[in-house]
Amino acid sequence: MAEYMIVPSARLLVPLGTLDPAEAAPLSDAALTPYHAIKAALPLLTPDASILVLGIGGLGHMALQILRAMAAVKIIAGDIDDARLAHARALGATHTINTRDGHRAAEEILDLVGGRGVAVALDFVGAQSTIDLCCRVVGRASRITVVGLAGGTLHYSPNRPPYGCQVSIPYWGSRSELMEVIALAETGRIHADVETCPLESAVDVYQRLREGRIKGRAVLLP
Repeated sequence: MAEYMIVPSARLLVPLGTLDPAEAAPLSDAALTPYHAIKAALPLLTPDASILVLGIGGLGHMALQILRAMAAVKIIAGDIDDARLAHARALGATHTINTRDGHRAAEEILDLVGGRGVAVALDFVGAQSTIDLCCRVVGRASRITVVGLAGGTLHYSPNRPPYGCQVSIPYWGSRSELMEVIALAETGRIHADVETCPLESAVDVYQRLREGRIKGRAVLLP
């Protein structure tokens, strides 16, 4: 976080085209990370399948838009914050579930998807409660993708996760995928919610982030 930085090689740069740099800044993480995870799961995202997105924060709100742009799939968004769930509905989520009560949330999700279960569960939280919820609702030959770093542990027992379930722990993405993300943004199909702040307010911004008072992503302007 500085006014200038040295880039080791020009090949590490990608063109922004018509995008505003401040609005494009979160794309290299908040959009690239879910894009990489979703792209790997695309074979399972058939029109009759369901995907669960847990955590509608900086990454989750981008994941919903990427899914709408790339797959004709039923999207179930889960969060413990009703305001974020309202945001998810505005971004095109088919259904929203408050996941504060994990047992009740699992029942509601299974009522929506039936015996087949969820095809892909994207966990942008990674807490014990969200990982356990993913295990309860995915079906056979499914995929659990844990992106969040909240310290949860996935416990295995016979048929939980169900047989054929893949578990993925992706991280970030490639340069070519970043170019694909930028193309989605430049055509208006995805857009990061951005709050801009002066560079000198970084400490305050971090505190607001800890308290959950940042919607989308904060961008510091040197």
